[in-house]
Amino acid sequence: MKKFLAVSLILLACSVSLSANTTLAGTSGYIVVPSAEVTPSTNASAVTTAYSATFSTSGALHIPALQLAFKDTFETSLAVDIAGNTDLLLNVKWRFSKKGTTSLAAGLLGQWSGVSDTNQISTQLYLVSTFDSSIMDHPSKTTLLVGYSLMKGMNSDINFALAFQTPLLEKTFKGKVDFLMDFGNVSYSATPSAGDADNRGLVNVGIRLLPIEFLKSTFISVDIRALDLFDHQGRALSLGASISFRP
Repeated sequence: MKKFLAVSLILLACSVSLSANTTLAGTSGYIVVPSAEVTPSTNASAVTTAYSATFSTSGALHIPALQLAFKDTFETSLAVDIAGNTDLLLNVKWRFSKKGTTSLAAGLLGQWSGVSDTNQISTQLYLVSTFDSSIMDHPSKTTLLVGYSLMKGMNSDINFALAFQTPLLEKTFKGKVDFLMDFGNVSYSATPSAGDADNRGLVNVGIRLLPIEFLKSTFISVDIRALDLFDHQGRALSLGASISFRP
């Protein structure tokens, strides 16, 4: 019975690994790539608060975020990118299909960059698919994203990205820690303070401590991320934490 309960808890942790964690922009997903899944809730809306601190050669930036999820199908979040300038990031995501382990969602990221300074407005529209897969015989959550950016002066309007999450040293960490990787030509913002994907590909990696229930229906999770590994000027280290109340 004890072994059965332990296995059940590990499977439960894996099942919520994506939907209870946030990207830098505040929506559910990987590092900068959103997933098609939504933070789950049973009796009422789920509320998640998140904070990311990112450090690079150009200085430190801070991104607090608030996320609300409704009926496992709709999610919205507001994040504030605080660095040299202040940017507002508003996310809206609608999961319109779920069949088996595959989810499909449409999303919108509205951005107000350089509040009270440059006042630049931009929008990213995207379709995203998240499904179960395997990487070298290890279970994985994989996401494909395609989208379009509406922003004055951009050289490339078409967005694409691939992301996956898989257990890291599963026997050592007992299925409680996952490895993250996402890459493409899209970042968490059209004008990111760190991890700029403009005109080229972007590769991010990280490790994620899966959600731990420390109070009834309240979960905490932690991310450690390395951003923009292939650009010697844009590399950054990011530390993030989120607390999710899922009644």
